[in-house]
Amino acid sequence: MQKILFNNLNAWYFQIIVITLATIGVYYHTLDVPFYLDDFSSIQENAFIYNWQGTLIELWNIYHIRLIGYLTFALNYQANQFQVAGYHIVNIIIHLLTGFVVLALMRGIVRTPLLVDKLNPTVKQWLPLIVALLFILHPLQIQAVTYIVQRLASLAALFYIAAMACFIQARLSLANKIRILWIISCISLAILAFLTKQNTVTLPIALLLLELIFFSFHRKRLLVAIGVALSALGVLWIILATALNYNPFSLQAMIDLTQETSEISRESYLSTQFSVLWTYIKLFFYPVGLHLDYQYPITEHFIYQHPNYNLVARLMHSQALWTLIGHLTLIAVAIYSIRRLPLFTFGILFYYLAHLIESSVIPIRDVIFEHRTYLPNLGLFIICAWLLLDPIAKLLNRYLIIVIIFALILILAVITWQRNELWRDPIALWKDNIAQSPEKKRAWVILGKHLLQQSQIERQSNVAQSNATLATALETLQQSIQTVTNPDGSQTKSYSVEAVLNMVVAYKLLKQYDRAMNWIDQALTLPNLSAFNRAKFLINAGNINYELRKLDQAETFYREAIEYSPDSLIARGNLATILAVTNRIDEAKSMYHAILAIDPQNQQAIDSLEKIEKLQ
Repeated sequence: MQKILFNNLNAWYFQIIVITLATIGVYYHTLDVPFYLDDFSSIQENAFIYNWQGTLIELWNIYHIRLIGYLTFALNYQANQFQVAGYHIVNIIIHLLTGFVVLALMRGIVRTPLLVDKLNPTVKQWLPLIVALLFILHPLQIQAVTYIVQRLASLAALFYIAAMACFIQARLSLANKIRILWIISCISLAILAFLTKQNTVTLPIALLLLELIFFSFHRKRLLVAIGVALSALGVLWIILATALNYNPFSLQAMIDLTQETSEISRESYLSTQFSVLWTYIKLFFYPVGLHLDYQYPITEHFIYQHPNYNLVARLMHSQALWTLIGHLTLIAVAIYSIRRLPLFTFGILFYYLAHLIESSVIPIRDVIFEHRTYLPNLGLFIICAWLLLDPIAKLLNRYLIIVIIFALILILAVITWQRNELWRDPIALWKDNIAQSPEKKRAWVILGKHLLQQSQIERQSNVAQSNATLATALETLQQSIQTVTNPDGSQTKSYSVEAVLNMVVAYKLLKQYDRAMNWIDQALTLPNLSAFNRAKFLINAGNINYELRKLDQAETFYREAIEYSPDSLIARGNLATILAVTNRIDEAKSMYHAILAIDPQNQQAIDSLEKIEKLQ
């Protein structure tokens, strides 16, 4: 009886059920988590998403190698418009499916020639499920699931890991027809991965790692595998450069396409990433202090620069050097253990490989983000599960190991559930963020924005409370403004466009219209102000003039805003209001209907149309 029960627990369908219940248990309450950061620019304020005509050519022309990810956003909009629940359901399903393919990958790996006789039956039976559960439940994975736009990271990982699982099955298959089907599936999934996010270009090397570590060594086969991997990388580079209208054989193309920003040098970015990787590892093993927007110190040089230090002293103070030595030591130990501890070797090498694009010499504006660890963490999950089931299990009582594993899974589930609960409240999340990174100016701006929104909600029922919240919002926004001392000794204010936008709204709510218009006038003179942000300031100028009953000036501002941002729903809605109150009813109704065609839940348009119908 016990044997029958054990076999049922080890069955793939039971493990699928366990993974499904675990995923739902820690993510079911995130369906109302609002948009954050890039969610607005990529979805809600992205005119392409709601103007998409349904052809892949349109997506390719704009998003190129992120085509698949943005296709899912466009389809989500078709089904859910801007209601966040639908987007979260898709993200959770992607995370769940990724857990399934992790299970499939590990069930294949334990059957490879180098492990089938090396691992004891218990390890082979339970390693896949434990790895999958750790992957699903770890709180460091949250950002790639609950932060909607980071679906790009989880979706790319889904295709990437699924391609690896198909590769393993192709190598294990004895029948040629079945092997060909697995190879076709592997190639198809690889293409989907490459068209989702750039970090997946390392997939050919990951497949090479699987071949080298888990299958018998044959020189001819190895040379073929290396040749195929290098050829695949070359083809990917040519496709990428050509798609972005670059000459793939140009050195300048390589320079331009391997940096997101020129504000950070390649040396600084790489030197900083040596520390960032250790931060990721620390958060993996001790997931305390997780937050959305990090203020991370930039390491300017690989070797510490100080005019009064000799070379030895500079080397001793070179953080980048010592962190690099730590990484190289870990990699060296992994390579040395390739035959004795293949799972450990694969876990370490895969971890660094999967970080290669975003944590190397390709400068990215934000040097650290938790969602970048989503795919690489698989390597560490494999190591942890193997350690618990094999080396540690040999030292401890079997039942004690079961208790430890169960406790670990339960703890991770509780932390993830609690962290997701925090994501439901933007004010609480950003206050927590500021507690972790008080110097991050963007966090102060966004907290101020959410406090402004809270004050507007409170104004419906409690004006005094609303004013108190509004005052707090202004104080918060002021925290994001820096005083910069110039070389000549003069001082200037440094602030972000978003901070000014929110201060304008705050002063408008306080009816301090002159101060609001002064900030608008300053912003409109900024030389690098984008058309999209210029439209936002013009909308606010229109709102102020509307409240002052200067309807002609308000209409002028709204129309000018639409010239800069033709798809702005706010500008269209506010202009429609002007049209309605000046008795241009048909034009107003037409504009409100156009808004509702894009956003059926737009309350301003719904309420305004109801009023017009009643008046008529």
